[in-house]
Amino acid sequence: MTGAPAIVEPLSSSARSGRATLEADGYVVIRNAVERPRVAAALRLLNLELARRGIEPAEVLRCQQSTFFPHLRWEKEIFDLVPPAAEEIVRQGPHDEWAEPQLLLRFPDEASEWPLEPHVDDLPPWACGRSYQGIMGVALTPAQPEDGCLRVWPGSHLGRRAEPVAVPLEPGDCVVMHPHLGHAAGLNRGPSIRVAVYFRLIAAVSASPAEETPAPDFALRDA
Repeated sequence: MTGAPAIVEPLSSSARSGRATLEADGYVVIRNAVERPRVAAALRLLNLELARRGIEPAEVLRCQQSTFFPHLRWEKEIFDLVPPAAEEIVRQGPHDEWAEPQLLLRFPDEASEWPLEPHVDDLPPWACGRSYQGIMGVALTPAQPEDGCLRVWPGSHLGRRAEPVAVPLEPGDCVVMHPHLGHAAGLNRGPSIRVAVYFRLIAAVSASPAEETPAPDFALRDA
């Protein structure tokens, strides 16, 4: 993950398979994508910051809609989480740019009900109408259904109707998503904070109208 122009090389067989799944379903999971020492280093960075400064309930609610600890987003421990296998699937172009990493902490929820509604991620204002090339999320803690793990609507990036499915992850696993895939998070009914880091690659230029797939409005048609 650098600002230097990327050299486009032939995809490996695993990357070709992953990209085919991404194009068909809108997401693909890469198990053990990040080495455990790198996961531990990033988690320690975040936990130390939480211990040093604490956090108010109102800040928790606000940060869950954006990012926690924005001043830590460019630290080496965060950069080191970008999985090469996911980068190969997303394929960074010569002039693509990485958006600011998103540091997500999902504290245990007190609520018993949660409206599970799909959304797609907004672009930062500086993207100037460009589109996301791909989205990748790395789990730093277990993310099982009881922890409020990611839910996705398979095929929604193509306008297909589907029921949401849970995407359980273990520390070091990575999920790569199409930018138009509908997704949401569930309630964290587990005992621990669920922690993940998301990376988003912004394409160099907007696709032409003939090439661009419109973002779904989630009034999805049947497959």
